[in-house]
Amino acid sequence: MAGFRSNHNHSGVRSTILSDLIKGGMKFNRNLILIIFTCILLNTIISGQVSAHRPLTTQTAYPVDVHKIKLESGIKYVNFPADDEAYSLDVELNYGVINNLDIGVEVPYVFWRPEAGEKVDTIGDMILKSRLLFLKGREGNPLSLTIQPFYKVPSTENDKSVLRSGPGLSTGETDFGFLFIGTREMDYITAHMNLGYVFINRPSFGSDYQNVFSFKLAMEYKALNNIELVGELTGEKNKNAHDDDIFSILLGTRFPLTDDILIDAGFNVGLSDSSPDYVATMGLTMGF
Repeated sequence: MAGFRSNHNHSGVRSTILSDLIKGGMKFNRNLILIIFTCILLNTIISGQVSAHRPLTTQTAYPVDVHKIKLESGIKYVNFPADDEAYSLDVELNYGVINNLDIGVEVPYVFWRPEAGEKVDTIGDMILKSRLLFLKGREGNPLSLTIQPFYKVPSTENDKSVLRSGPGLSTGETDFGFLFIGTREMDYITAHMNLGYVFINRPSFGSDYQNVFSFKLAMEYKALNNIELVGELTGEKNKNAHDDDIFSILLGTRFPLTDDILIDAGFNVGLSDSSPDYVATMGLTMGF
């Protein structure tokens, strides 16, 4: 029996060591992917009418043309680290008011499905925004720059336990912020960089949230038959100071049905412990 216990203990130690090695390898791989993807995108932006449609969340520096409408709609599935899940129907509408200025609104409908606890079906936080292009790229300076202020209108769902339950569902308060957008066009590749800052209002349920800084790097490549391949790297400071920051990478594709209609699909993988494990999305972009 003594010998059996000794072997069992050794086996337990080996299992613990193996588990630690696997976890360490996963973190190393995540960091390696993050470094490589960042280097590629930064090199593209530094060395080199633009879309930045779905499945990217990165914004393009170019507002919608005057009196034109761009409608983006899609479905999204999110898997969180604790096996919580969320589905959403996302709609974004942008309208060109005058040259170099548009206004837009984002409205999701969220189906929150936690592993344990109350299920929620509700309209999510609505984002009101406007893009102003203040520097248009030219031959001597191909980088276009835009500023986008935005304002968050919280979900109509007012049950505080529900608001707390869903990661990113809602704080129940209004927030506002701004986004600086840079876009650079090359022969077959277009690159975008977004830098954002959000002023977070303290929620009524007492969480001491902090303001959020974010960045996004995205690249679009025009392949054969007008198919587009897209990639995106996202980083965001966690509004909860006690949690890890949020990092993720997205790869996707777009296929034009007509000149004004695109279908898309994308898959996003979390690179930090606080990020969703993965996100799958598909949708449609239309111009009018």
